[in-house]
Amino acid sequence: MTDGRVLRLEAPAKVNLWLRVLERRADGFHQLESELALLDLADVLVLERGPGRLVLEPSEAELAEDASNLAWQGVAAGFGRWPAGWRLTLTKTIPLAAGLGGGSSDAAAAWRLARCLLSGVDPNPSPAELSRLALIGADVPFFAAATPSAVVTGIGEVIVPRAAPEPDPIVLIHPPFALSTAAVFAATIPADWSRQAAAGDESRNDLLPAALRLAPALGDVVAAVRRAGYEGHLSGSGPTVWVREPDPERAHALAERLTIADLRVSLTRLRTEPASIATMHTHDSPRGRS
Repeated sequence: MTDGRVLRLEAPAKVNLWLRVLERRADGFHQLESELALLDLADVLVLERGPGRLVLEPSEAELAEDASNLAWQGVAAGFGRWPAGWRLTLTKTIPLAAGLGGGSSDAAAAWRLARCLLSGVDPNPSPAELSRLALIGADVPFFAAATPSAVVTGIGEVIVPRAAPEPDPIVLIHPPFALSTAAVFAATIPADWSRQAAAGDESRNDLLPAALRLAPALGDVVAAVRRAGYEGHLSGSGPTVWVREPDPERAHALAERLTIADLRVSLTRLRTEPASIATMHTHDSPRGRS
């Protein structure tokens, strides 16, 4: 690995179109079933020659540049260890602890970059690799599988791709607080779980009751969306609430109305295809000309 390749990959956010908790396993993990879809909103990762370390941009991002960072863990999983002489730069855009899968997507993208550097091709993860990646985070296998939409089961390691969605606008509502995934799963109880689909319940998220117990103000966000004429849906363990509105003008109007209601809102779209790895060489990269 003495070449001057520079590998770049977007790490998209996701929304859970629906999420069901089936049971809590003896090992403490929760058995889930969920349909996930990628968004245009994305972090960016670049793997290139340099000091063997992780670099965060912007530098004030509230993440550590060490083995506690999921991107670090993804690179280490791809190489078997952190590679000497290779630097990973992570540019953060996805909000932290928001239920949008940012950390898991970073881990999966870092894993894909590492495997691509070793093999020369974007990897197609095996079932065994997906199981190992699920130990980093339940959403990591979905992102590593590089499919725009999938039904995910088990603890995240069983991926069944779905047809690519239409590129519908998605309105994201960002509450002014974070929710820990671990805390939400610790707070969920069997009474919250639907265990199977029910008519008219296609967008249910079984983690919403636990999220509301931990952060009652989340209910105010859901109520504000309802007053605007829409049902807001929780993504993952929250606290981000999302609305799918196929009409771009109506999506913009909803975003403006919620912004006037003093909510922080962003607009994105569903992706119709996964991100792909771009390969450059040092002399082609802006970093190589510095």
